[in-house]
Amino acid sequence: MFAVHGDWRILVQNNYVLQWFSGCWNEEAAIQYSQEFRDKTAHLNGTHWAIFSYFDEWELGVPEMESHLIEHCQQFKNNGCIKDCHIYSPSAWKSMQLENIVPQSEGDYERRVFVEESEAIAWMKSCGFSIVTGDFLKNLPA
Repeated sequence: MFAVHGDWRILVQNNYVLQWFSGCWNEEAAIQYSQEFRDKTAHLNGTHWAIFSYFDEWELGVPEMESHLIEHCQQFKNNGCIKDCHIYSPSAWKSMQLENIVPQSEGDYERRVFVEESEAIAWMKSCGFSIVTGDFLKNLPA
């Protein structure tokens, strides 16, 4: 195994998860992130909850990480995640890799991509989730 390359932060609040990603990810990052996510969200299993993710500072990942994240996404859908939004500036590369990894909308699960945080918050509110980002982004690594 190699050292983890890539950074993330996960904060669970009420019935939603705030996430931030940065750097170029390797397989070890995907494995460690997925485990941390499962640990922090276990109490949400069986309820309806949402994910709110910031990808502007994420720089893609190696192909070996994809299978781990595809499995991770299936798990959170199976465990009650019904709304999921990604926030990032337009990027064909990010869009291509994320579309390959993250599931499309199906059944009760719906995912959308936004450029503006305010639009993502408004969409989540229309779906019944009151997202409060507060100091989340202010406390991230520089």
